Amino acid sequence: MKDRSLNIVDHCTFAYNGVVLAFVLLFHSRIPQWHLLILTNIIAIAVVLLLALVVGDRAALVPRLVRNLAPLGFFIPMYVQTGSINHIVFPGFLDPLFIRIEENIFGFQPAVVFAQRFPQNWIAEYMHFAYASYYLLFPGLGAFLYLRREKPAFLDYMFSLCATMYVCLLTYIFLPVRGAISFGLGDAPESAALPFTAAMAWLYRHLEVEGAAFPSSHVAIAVLVLYYTVRYARSAAWVVGPLVISLIVATVYCRYHYAIDVLAGLATAAILIPLWRRINPALRPQ
Repeated sequence: MKDRSLNIVDHCTFAYNGVVLAFVLLFHSRIPQWHLLILTNIIAIAVVLLLALVVGDRAALVPRLVRNLAPLGFFIPMYVQTGSINHIVFPGFLDPLFIRIEENIFGFQPAVVFAQRFPQNWIAEYMHFAYASYYLLFPGLGAFLYLRREKPAFLDYMFSLCATMYVCLLTYIFLPVRGAISFGLGDAPESAALPFTAAMAWLYRHLEVEGAAFPSSHVAIAVLVLYYTVRYARSAAWVVGPLVISLIVATVYCRYHYAIDVLAGLATAAILIPLWRRINPALRPQ
């Protein structure tokens, strides 16, 4: 990374915001408060650009860390905005179709049966803990790789992470699926009072976007984190591996996703990780 210059992660972020801007402008007549979406994406571009221009490689550690992890800070607003533009192609949610597919594949609804089969409060709490760990896993590995001062490894991970997330977000815009949350969360009154179960319930009350289930970005990103942990921080894989497996199970157990959302998330990671590594200029011989 040259001093005060844009990197491939910045360009990837600009590309996603540019696509969304074009989409909003093209269909603005169908989008309530479309001006705010335009502003949100312009602000994201401006912040990343400003940080790249102002914070160089010789700046203090904290500003450099903020500058290089900044794209991750926009994941939540970018995720939330998909809920405002995900009915342009399909006016309704596609859950009836996905429920039929789930039934045809499994013969039952895994998200309903799984939690009913294991209703114990300690299992419910552990599953919600595993699901919540997602919000620490992907920024945590990014910060670790940056602080270790291995720039190719950092750019390898960050580009794959951001590009995979953006693919998921674009899919949510064109394929609005609520996921197994449409069955109801199904928490027992006792488990709902436990800390991680309560925390996830709060997050879903305030930040959940209807229509952002297929593919499961939790699964795709968690698998990506595990891949890069094994590649660049193998000693931590003994902790991250079981946590990622638990997280994948939790997406269905906690009724946030259909099982086919999980399969799609696994396929997304399997397809995109090698693709991003193939086209990432940071990994090419100098």
